[in-house]
Amino acid sequence: MTRPRRLDIAQLPTKVRPLDRISERWGGPRIWIKHDDDTGGLITGNKIRKLQYAVADAVDRGADTLITCGGIQSNHCRATAAIARQVGMEVVLCLRGEAPEHLEGNVLLDHVLGAQIRWWTPEQYQEHDAGMEAIADELRAAGKSPYVIAEGCSMAPGVWGYIEAAEEIAAAQREHEVSFDAIVHAVGSGGTSAGLVLGAHLHGLSGKIQAVCACDDAAYFRPLITRLCRETVERYDLPVRVDLSTLELVEGFVGRGYGLSRPEELAVLVELARTEGVVLDPVYSGKAMFALRSEIETGQVRSGQNVLFVHTGGIFGLAPHARGLAQL
Repeated sequence: MTRPRRLDIAQLPTKVRPLDRISERWGGPRIWIKHDDDTGGLITGNKIRKLQYAVADAVDRGADTLITCGGIQSNHCRATAAIARQVGMEVVLCLRGEAPEHLEGNVLLDHVLGAQIRWWTPEQYQEHDAGMEAIADELRAAGKSPYVIAEGCSMAPGVWGYIEAAEEIAAAQREHEVSFDAIVHAVGSGGTSAGLVLGAHLHGLSGKIQAVCACDDAAYFRPLITRLCRETVERYDLPVRVDLSTLELVEGFVGRGYGLSRPEELAVLVELARTEGVVLDPVYSGKAMFALRSEIETGQVRSGQNVLFVHTGGIFGLAPHARGLAQL
């Protein structure tokens, strides 16, 4: 097994602790949280876990410019812009949508960090991989050395971020003398899920890996996660067989669509904040917690179980949802 080099930017390991007040309030399993929202300042959130490996690869290859893509309020793009500046690189962000009249949240931070932003229509974004390669060719012709980072950093180097997180979860189980029956997280580009699946095999985690679809569905994500696992196993000679039997893709919680929230989702977000002082983001972790709350209500998650919720961060994305949150 070849463990790749990573940068030392995120504050790791992140804390694991029980949320006993909300567990009692909801009357189901004992809910624990892994605070991947607390990885450090401007780069807070889970994206830095993946980027530490991908950007180390970019540095080793002599790159001077990072290229990546995401939605207007992409946490991944904001974190990429921040880490690019920390290592002295330029950054090009390809954002889906039109330039907003007023900058707020992550896109405001992208601007402050001096990222070059390319605005793509939804139709252009459907071909985002080809589009980023075209920009890379454009930069090479201008004498630059670009490095393309996949959407959400869901690529073999990025998958290592959550193989490492699984190692931390195994250590937390030993520290707290607990075995997690399920590890719940949101899936949007597949890299977090792939890393947790591989990490569970490598580090002996026996619980179900539950990935709540924040967009698309299981038919879309299963082959994507399978491919990411295979590419990572092959590239780093991991001593595991790709086996997704431990992965459960949870559907039915996309709601109004990617990046759009319903009042009942925001209500769970606010309830958790006011009960535990934990603030989720509406796009990913908010939908995942809403799914967990719903499954507790329907009895699909039982009392007596221990459930670990991976808080993937994204607090800067709250601003566009201010109107809906202010009504709660």
